[in-house]
Amino acid sequence: MTPTPVCNHLLIKQGTPNPFLNYDGTSNLKVCTRCRGSYYLNQDEQRSHWKKHKLFCKKMERCTLTSIASMDLETSVNYLQGVLRHPASVKPEVYHVIKRIHTLMEENVDGASDAAYQLHTIARGIIMYQSSDIMMNVVSCPNMATLLFSDEVDLLSVKQRFVKQHFSGKYGNGRPSEEWVEDNIQDELEKKKVLKLLEQYEKLEESSWCQQPSSMSFCYLYFNLVLACALKCNMTHCSIHDGCGTLRGGDPRNKSPQSLLAAAAMRRVFELWTDPFVLASCGDAMAPAASFAMTAIDYYKTNSMLGEVPLCQKHELVPGLAVDRLVMTCLSELTEGAGSANYSVKILRTLGELAKKGHPAFTLILEDMPLERRATFALASIKWIGNSDGGSTSPFGRPIETPTDSVNELFKAITGMQNTDDENLARSVWLKAADDGELLTHGDGAGFNSQERGFFYYMLESDSFSSDQWKSLDMAKAFKEYYGIPDLFEAPDDPKALLKDGCSRKALGDKRHEKRIEWRQELKQKYGK
Repeated sequence: MTPTPVCNHLLIKQGTPNPFLNYDGTSNLKVCTRCRGSYYLNQDEQRSHWKKHKLFCKKMERCTLTSIASMDLETSVNYLQGVLRHPASVKPEVYHVIKRIHTLMEENVDGASDAAYQLHTIARGIIMYQSSDIMMNVVSCPNMATLLFSDEVDLLSVKQRFVKQHFSGKYGNGRPSEEWVEDNIQDELEKKKVLKLLEQYEKLEESSWCQQPSSMSFCYLYFNLVLACALKCNMTHCSIHDGCGTLRGGDPRNKSPQSLLAAAAMRRVFELWTDPFVLASCGDAMAPAASFAMTAIDYYKTNSMLGEVPLCQKHELVPGLAVDRLVMTCLSELTEGAGSANYSVKILRTLGELAKKGHPAFTLILEDMPLERRATFALASIKWIGNSDGGSTSPFGRPIETPTDSVNELFKAITGMQNTDDENLARSVWLKAADDGELLTHGDGAGFNSQERGFFYYMLESDSFSSDQWKSLDMAKAFKEYYGIPDLFEAPDDPKALLKDGCSRKALGDKRHEKRIEWRQELKQKYGK
């Protein structure tokens, strides 16, 4: 696939409107006729960038390309380390060296994991380099703007690529459950095909168990190079804290070359981090993302730029960081006990406070958010509440706070419950979550939202939905009360058990509901619970 070109000067992506830089997305970028690897919106932009680009505007000679293509992993990593050591050491062939490293890692050559940590150290060094000059020079090299800010590099693991290719969209946003496939796909040929794909997925999962994906190995370099374009920080003892720094170029509204680079990099960092497929593929390689998100939110909040158009697109707090996707990503980090989870807690606390106070910028960000996105968020937050037991532990053994009250405020804001004079939006969101929630998943496939859907049906059909109760409604308490209602076979005269049974049946369908009841009865007989 041919990557979408990116302008080396303005850092705009061809075909993607950028109102902040007056690009409507309709015109194609023009390629530099000398190096054939740099792109510009027009000749004026090319002239403006020429002073920087002319240092690197060179078409690679065949012998240079042949030499790079023959490098082993150790040689290419050491070469790259020399190229990225200092602004004056940057060379035009940096793109081809990075691509060579990517190819070798995709081939899982020996030493890939060790090389990843060496590359990580190289990239972290650039983040801590106080001047923007290294990455300004790198992005001025042929093909580098497109490599860093476009879709040229596939950062998915083999497993996640398989899931996205075969399951995403039609069967939720991940691998569907076998039970759902058996009960919901009516066409026998399609059902057989999907079950076969699930078998292949299981084999992929077994073969990759306890192995660092090649995507993660490369991402230690790639993600942190992008981050280095956006941020500078002081020396930290752990990469989790590398996002605690200062935005390069300062206020993006001044449109300096450094601030344009930082804004493009910020968008790329956050779009990658909040993509559940990329996060599942690259994990720890994106450890600084949460602390960087906190830095960016603080900066934009302090400077009254949260959600400011045209800097940000619809529903974004800062460039690339849509509020619903940010919250769901933070909840995923908490569920996984990620090393950066404490920063996710800080983010949720900050956003929860904005939601509770009805901050004007936050309220504006939520305007016109599609029902499907609101419902997906509602399901993800209730799933997290259901899985949360009051706290979890980080990989370092430290307890992680559970910000249930903040999630509760965000739930009310994003699902439309703050406007108690109009129940229509919230009712529509809850009904969308209940009716269509099987496929409205964040990182899961169909068949994994049934309990949450049953809960929404129950809340809609009980007295709990009244807007009179919204202000005091605690969603965590409400879900746990729902979860604690006995099965109908245990309490046949309990009206709540009867209502829950009907809502569960509606969510699961008759066949899966009956299977669940049989399973619950077996547990009751065997263990007495």
